[in-house]
Amino acid sequence: MGIALAFPIIFLLIILQTTIAGQITLLSGSTDLVLLWLSAWAIQGRVKSAWFWAILGGVCVAFISAIPFYIPIISYSATTFFARMINKRVWQSPLLMMFVVTILGSLLLYFSSYAAMTVNGISMSWKTSLIEIIIPSTLLNLFFSIPMYVIVKDTAQWAYPLEVNE
Repeated sequence: MGIALAFPIIFLLIILQTTIAGQITLLSGSTDLVLLWLSAWAIQGRVKSAWFWAILGGVCVAFISAIPFYIPIISYSATTFFARMINKRVWQSPLLMMFVVTILGSLLLYFSSYAAMTVNGISMSWKTSLIEIIIPSTLLNLFFSIPMYVIVKDTAQWAYPLEVNE
């Protein structure tokens, strides 16, 4: 069920990210709805398809983004890895896990994007990039992580209901 939900949800998130969420900015930073969804989805314990979602989300974002295609795929996969590892160790506080995974995933995505753009010859000063894009984007991701976690938790409970043994 989780794999069947991946395509419409990822595409809907990309549409929302490029239209509505892209207009909500803090300085020059904006939120990454796909990253937030993947972080929250990977934290859910019963979800079995988190890796498929990470690859699909990375490939779809790679098609619409100006950064090199491998950056979202690697960043989303690493974020899923962080979420799965943290889920095994800090399972009693899911909201804390969401904050930690959101911060780690956001920083990984934005720092690797900055590095890829620098290698490709797009010049932007480190200080400006950090102050205008990376920190505001991470803060926006933290702000939107709470409602995203609630939506993802409900979706995961619907997609993977608990089996009752009688």
